[in-house]
Amino acid sequence: MAKNFLTPAETAQAFIGVGDYKTKMPVPKIIISSFLAGAYIAFAAQLMTTVTHDMAPLFGVGFSSFIGGCVFGIALVLVLVAGSDLFTGNTLLSMGWLNGNLTTGQVLNNWTLVYIGNFIGSLFLVWMMFTSDIWSGNGSQIGAHAVAIAYKKTHLTFSEAFVRGIGCNWLVCLAVVIVAAGQDTMGKIAGAWFPVMAFIASGFEHCVANMFIIPAGLVAMTDPTIANVVMENHPAWDLSSLNLYAFFVHNLIPVTLGNIVSGAVLVGGIYWYLYVKETQPVSQQTKKDDKTGFQAAKLGRK
Repeated sequence: MAKNFLTPAETAQAFIGVGDYKTKMPVPKIIISSFLAGAYIAFAAQLMTTVTHDMAPLFGVGFSSFIGGCVFGIALVLVLVAGSDLFTGNTLLSMGWLNGNLTTGQVLNNWTLVYIGNFIGSLFLVWMMFTSDIWSGNGSQIGAHAVAIAYKKTHLTFSEAFVRGIGCNWLVCLAVVIVAAGQDTMGKIAGAWFPVMAFIASGFEHCVANMFIIPAGLVAMTDPTIANVVMENHPAWDLSSLNLYAFFVHNLIPVTLGNIVSGAVLVGGIYWYLYVKETQPVSQQTKKDDKTGFQAAKLGRK
């Protein structure tokens, strides 16, 4: 009876072929695919904001974070199962680079294009939320919550944001590995959902999610009604400190670096060392399974 998953060794071998495919995609396809991933992550972030905006006073911060993680789990399901290119998942291209299949230029070029595409997709969702006036819901409390999340994220220290970025993408890339190993749709969905729920509930930081969350807060607070609600809820805050400089320097840059470290080294590097380095294909069946994994991953475009 055929198994419905790949072993870790077979999955790692399959990623070598995936990296070759991703780096040879035409630039317009990379941009469009990564635009979709940015939008998918942003949909999940907006859902999380709406669902949790009034939960903490009723159920506590911990349970509210857990529910936020549960609903945010749709993000990687859309990215990995529906298909698109996400920067954090593409840090696993390090496996192909370590194996000598990819050059440094190929990896950096892909990362740059995907990062830009993710950012564009995220900002498109910011425009959608602003134009749709969703943030004015429940007496502008939804918008105020969007601002509050952004404010807290931009007031982390560099080291806090960096380490939270490491924790996040360690889990996200493990989700990518699990989805690639799965050979049926429900297995892939479960594999994508659980690690993402864990990183959100834990309070870790994802650079692409923050490409939506922090600009959303920046835009939402330009509405005087929303800004007033924020100050009523948090009278000691200085909203002027939530700005583009804080977005990039206090959050996006350190979080991105942390995401790269965990994805490229703690998952990609270690899996390459354990299962690819100095190994030979064990059998024709392994090759067949690798091909199956490659085709599944190609459709998923992690």
